[in-house]
Amino acid sequence: MSAESLTVSLTRFRYRLAEFPEAVVLFSFGLLLLFFSLAAEHFLTAVALTNILSFSSILGIMVIGVAMLMIAGEFDLSVGANFAVASFVFAWALNAGLTAVPAMIISVVAGSLLGLVNGLIVVYTGIPSFIATLGTMLAYRGIARAIGGGMLAKYIESTPILFVVLNGSIDAINELFYPVANLRVSILWFIVFAVLGALVLRRSRYGNWVYATGGNPGAALAQGVPVKRVKLMTFTLVGLLVGLASVMQFSHRTSVDPLRGDGMELLAVAACVIGGIRLTGGVGTIFGAVVGVLLLTTLEQGLVLMGMSVQVFRAVAGLILMLSVILNTYILRSGE
Repeated sequence: MSAESLTVSLTRFRYRLAEFPEAVVLFSFGLLLLFFSLAAEHFLTAVALTNILSFSSILGIMVIGVAMLMIAGEFDLSVGANFAVASFVFAWALNAGLTAVPAMIISVVAGSLLGLVNGLIVVYTGIPSFIATLGTMLAYRGIARAIGGGMLAKYIESTPILFVVLNGSIDAINELFYPVANLRVSILWFIVFAVLGALVLRRSRYGNWVYATGGNPGAALAQGVPVKRVKLMTFTLVGLLVGLASVMQFSHRTSVDPLRGDGMELLAVAACVIGGIRLTGGVGTIFGAVVGVLLLTTLEQGLVLMGMSVQVFRAVAGLILMLSVILNTYILRSGE
């Protein structure tokens, strides 16, 4: 094959990859699975694999909202702090004597309102969402500390049925394995929300508006897209999913501390970027973001099984993030 024909073939390959922004993360995820299968002794066990799914589910539900927001061209760096606030609100409501369902509704409403506040600040002040939500991140973390009095909040009463429905252990399947696996109901909810999110983005008018808003807000506005409303709705949706995720995690752990959710915002953004969502908006899929979450969780679980520290995980995750940005930018430029 001549140099010219090789160049043409590579160019065509780049154009094909540009049509599938999640291609890079799928390839990376496959390599990671292969590496840990060979390098980590207990990686291919039921307990390790179900741990990856269970740990991915809570962050993944949040990432679905963050992905839609990033496709719309905005960021939310306050999701981790919002997660803590919603968790404390849920614990407070339960300990105040409310039953689980009303407590969950209050927690989800609280998360949604904080998301709406982010949207109002961004839309009506013109402050970039990166800066605006960096500020609300600090404010919301302070609110979480205030609600909890800077202390651990714990629920010690009998387990409500809602806890089982949201994040109970699926013992009928887990006990088929030895050691016992860790399959939880939250995984099923994660799948449900991921499918719904993908359908909304691809099959609904709102989804089209999200892509148009992120791709070119000026042109979208000229075509009749309510850009401000789309951003407000998407910020609120992020808060709603954060509230739901916080209730799901509390249903398993039944306690919350002031640092709950710390660092989740960076993992959420990293999962989206690794999954092929463009930092400038308008490009990306829920599927890619979901695979990005699984990749990061697999990386963490695999390194733990190899005896590595959390600092190594963060370093490797940062390296993967940078490589993904570079590669995705290179591929996407070929499609323009």
